[in-house]
Amino acid sequence: MTNSPIRVFLVDDDPLVRDVLTRYFHNTDDITVVGTASNGAEALELIEPDEVDIVLSDVHMPQMDGATLLKNLAQRTNTPAFLAITSLENDRAMLDVLAHGGRGYILKSQPPEEIVLSVRQAITGGTVVSPAAMNNLVQYIDPEPVQPSPQRINLPDGISDNEVAVLDLLCEGLSNAEIAKRLNYSESTVKKQVSHLLTLFGVSSRLDLVVTVLNGRR
Repeated sequence: MTNSPIRVFLVDDDPLVRDVLTRYFHNTDDITVVGTASNGAEALELIEPDEVDIVLSDVHMPQMDGATLLKNLAQRTNTPAFLAITSLENDRAMLDVLAHGGRGYILKSQPPEEIVLSVRQAITGGTVVSPAAMNNLVQYIDPEPVQPSPQRINLPDGISDNEVAVLDLLCEGLSNAEIAKRLNYSESTVKKQVSHLLTLFGVSSRLDLVVTVLNGRR
C-alpha cells in the first residue's frame, strides 16, 4: 500500500448507516470516504473508478441491489474493489457477491474496528467474510461431504504433520481457540502455524487458504 489513504465509496439506502460508517472511517488515519449513494443505480452515476479504491455497499436496496451494482461495476475498466456489508446473513446473496468478484461479505453488526480492518484487508487483495458466515461458505465450496484429508492435494514443501492437522480443522471451520483445544496446543502456537500455512500456500487470509485447499480436493 502507498501512503495515500484508501478511498471508500459508501452505498446504503439508510442515511443513518452511511453517517455511522463515515464516522468509523473518519476516526482512522488511512481511510477516507470520497462519496456516498442511496442505491446501486445512484452509485453507478456517481462512482468514478479512478477516484475510488473500494465500494462498501449494502446488499438489499431499492432500484438496484448490491450484487447488481457489482456486476455493472465489473464491466468497467479500473474497477474498484467491492465489499458487501449487510444487516442480514443470506447465503445466496453472499455467494452471488463472491462469485462476481466481490472481495467479501461482512455484517453491519460487527464491531467498528472489524469493519475498518475488513476494508483494509479487501483493498490488499484478501477475501473477507464475517465469522458468522464462514461455516456456511465452507459447505458451499465443498458440497459433497468428505472426510478432511489434505493429503489428497499437493501440499507445499515445508509443511509439518502438525500443520496438516491444523489445516484439517481450519477446513472444518474451526477457530484458532477451537483448534488449540482439539489438538491440545496453545492458541499462540496455532496462530503461528496458521501464519506459516498462509505463507506456504501464498494466500493472504484464512478464507483464501480454506478455499484453495477445498477446491484442490474436489
